Amino acid sequence: MTTELTEARLRDALQRLLDGVPRKTKAAGLITLNKVNKEAGLGHSYIHKFPDFIDEAKPQIKKYNTDKKTLLNDDISLTEPEVALTESENFRVELNRIERLKDRYRHERNDAKNAKKELEKLNNTLMYRLFDLQEELLELKGKS
Repeated sequence: MTTELTEARLRDALQRLLDGVPRKTKAAGLITLNKVNKEAGLGHSYIHKFPDFIDEAKPQIKKYNTDKKTLLNDDISLTEPEVALTESENFRVELNRIERLKDRYRHERNDAKNAKKELEKLNNTLMYRLFDLQEELLELKGKS
């Protein structure tokens, strides 16, 4: 096998993994050099004979893995992700989104309850003060 052909196989394998349509490995998980090597159908650690390819592939792999980790963790993205996710990873992203919405709802509910209690306290204080002022007014009217 010539080096150009092998390097082309590595590039094709990397692109398939980035696109989320691998043929020889699972689409789930992060991309590693070993995964690219397996996807290309090469022997153990054969990829390391191509340092130029490794230098070119590492930034792409790092960006893909960072984007995927960000998606899987908690960040809400309004744009279509560039990272292909498996069905289970999509479920996990959706579950995380639902949990964040529930937490936000609980927080807003608790804030509303606390605001209601504060308003009730203020209202009761003002009502009592109004009652005191009415009593004082009646006393002043009665003395005059």
